[in-house]
Amino acid sequence: MPRTIIHIFILAVCLAAAGCSAHDKGFPDRDDIAPENALRSLNATIEKAPRYQRLKAERFDSLRNLLRDAQSPADKLRITIEIADSYCQFNADSAIHYGARAVALIPEDTSPQTDTRARLSLINALGTAGLFIPAVKGLDSIGEAVKDPSSRIEYWKSSRKLYFYMLTYVQDHGRYADIYRRRYIECDDSLLRYLPKEEPLYRFIKCERLVTEGRLNEAQKDLQQLMTAQGDSDNIYGMAAYQLAEVYKRKGDFRGYATYLATAAESDIKCCVREGLALPDLANWLYEHGDLNNAFNYINYALEEANQGNIRMRTVAISALMPVIDQAYRKEINDSRNNMVGFAMISSTLLLIAAVLLIIIMRSMAKMRGNERKLAASSRKLEAYVGNFIGLCSNYASRLQQLAALVTRKISSGQSDDLLRIVSSGKFNETGSDEFYKLIDKALLDIFPDFVDSINSLLQPDRQIELRKDDPLTPELRIYAFVRLGVDQSVQIAQILGYSTNTVYAYRNRMRNRAINRDTFDKDVADLGNSQFSSVII
Repeated sequence: MPRTIIHIFILAVCLAAAGCSAHDKGFPDRDDIAPENALRSLNATIEKAPRYQRLKAERFDSLRNLLRDAQSPADKLRITIEIADSYCQFNADSAIHYGARAVALIPEDTSPQTDTRARLSLINALGTAGLFIPAVKGLDSIGEAVKDPSSRIEYWKSSRKLYFYMLTYVQDHGRYADIYRRRYIECDDSLLRYLPKEEPLYRFIKCERLVTEGRLNEAQKDLQQLMTAQGDSDNIYGMAAYQLAEVYKRKGDFRGYATYLATAAESDIKCCVREGLALPDLANWLYEHGDLNNAFNYINYALEEANQGNIRMRTVAISALMPVIDQAYRKEINDSRNNMVGFAMISSTLLLIAAVLLIIIMRSMAKMRGNERKLAASSRKLEAYVGNFIGLCSNYASRLQQLAALVTRKISSGQSDDLLRIVSSGKFNETGSDEFYKLIDKALLDIFPDFVDSINSLLQPDRQIELRKDDPLTPELRIYAFVRLGVDQSVQIAQILGYSTNTVYAYRNRMRNRAINRDTFDKDVADLGNSQFSSVII
């Protein structure tokens, strides 16, 4: 039984190990996903996002205070445009509100540059909110009326941003994607012609064009230099990191791809840019590579940010990914829950087996302690038996010495007839009999302390033997004590006790007459002896 339980225990441990092994299967090698350091840094930045947003809100408060204190219409318009532009990537509704205020504040005698700048602030806000039709109409209304170079640059920047939003919204599908892409490239061409070459946006567009042309090493070098020059608190830094991720993707370095997506997402969070693509793209990539926990957290955070900023075109794009990632994440949770249930069942089985083994061990120990006690009692009985045996031997030796001295003395004095008379009369034997029987009784009761009670259990209730504490055994009890010891022959008992064989027969017959079961009495007494010896041996 213990060996079987041990086998079951080993089998359960093997099943638990197999379950853990099976649970680990199906997940990608950690080398195939973004480095842990990049994800840890991104997670830490997400936790600090409220602080960055609080600083952004403080900036808005400062601008609103400046607007309230502004005296001239020109200052009011300039500050309103700045507020609208600041809100553009953070909260589309607020950007539209201040963009519309800027247009309303345009004085009749303002310069064309100021008029264009105010109208573009509203167009940028409309594009961010996904209100593409009014935004395109606004651009068309400006059109070729913009003549001065600085206004044209701002016009192309707004056009480029708007067509990028529209291209992202249609997700590169259908004939409209080609139209939006062509106009986006036309804006890039115009900006590359008129922007100063040291301008960060010029350098970024140039790198983007290098990526499109497949000049990846050159683009990688220039993008890294641009990121170093800007720092992660500038939106150009996040744009460059996102483009650098594309470079690594085209090179087949997906670890670098995921790393720079995480870097771009961090920059977006620090700059409070809620329209960024990096975090949703990273979530989608992690989903495809089995990191469902981070994928679920990132896509949820991106959707929450887009909703708070009312960035509609980002909300639509993220919502397309959300159900897939959410379903996979919930499936993983259910699988994990099932695994937990399985492991709990295995653990419970192991605990049950351990409890059974513990009970078996405790019982075995208790049995061992009981055996030790029995062995100790048996040892004491054996010691008493040996002591009594030595006492009997000593008694016999003493009687033999006395007999030898008597024989020597009688023969030496010529009293042979007197010696023969003493021996024939049996007086010499009677002299030591009482002492001998006391030794016999003590030895028997030391070995079988419950001897009298055991015999009485076999006798009829009204014919049981009663002995006081210091009374010697009766001849009948003495004879059956030897039967209990296994000495069954009456002749042998007579020789040991010094009785005649007929006397032993008579005593045994008298006891049988008092027994509950006369025919099996001798066997019952002998069985009492076997049971006693068995318990001693155990």
